[in-house]
Amino acid sequence: MGLAKAKTHWTVEEYLAFEKTSPVKHEYVSGQIYAMAGTSKNHNRIALNLANSLNNKLQGSSCEAFAFDIKVYVNPEIYYYPDVIVACEELVDNEEENYIAENPSVLVEVISPSTQRTDRFEKMREYQFLPSLREYVLIEQTHYQVEVYRHAAAGEVWQKEIYTDPAQEVFLASVNVSFTLAEIYARVRFGAASEDAERENE
Repeated sequence: MGLAKAKTHWTVEEYLAFEKTSPVKHEYVSGQIYAMAGTSKNHNRIALNLANSLNNKLQGSSCEAFAFDIKVYVNPEIYYYPDVIVACEELVDNEEENYIAENPSVLVEVISPSTQRTDRFEKMREYQFLPSLREYVLIEQTHYQVEVYRHAAAGEVWQKEIYTDPAQEVFLASVNVSFTLAEIYARVRFGAASEDAERENE
């Protein structure tokens, strides 16, 4: 962490090399790196519930869901860590590429107080330039709410859908799978969610 604070500008190569050994994950934006805060139990439950549900339903396809530790290459100046990624690409043996997704079909962020503005505006703005991305999903952790922004092809207007009923089914057309809100909110305790979410801001 001392090195991260001491350096004022990082090349992409320096960032990628540092990230391999750092105990703390960092996102990279235009030469700057930003340490990622720890997440709450509810945040983890939601992301893992979704990743597990998607992987169970993606068996036999070329698509796979990853949670937390895979970076997304957004452009030469930006690397982000979404909470969940669905990528439909061949597995590679290249060590560096095993930590990076360059062609995601679906990106998911679980919202917390410290990341809400970034997830809703900054990341969404940058993600929309990814040619492969078809659906961007935002999930609240303090109440039932899933927002899906989708478009059928690059250049088309993004359409927004909001789901708030636990029994509702969310369909991800780009990978042809669906899940209910009840599935991804399993074991989530809303009474503790606001307190947990506040801790993410520390």
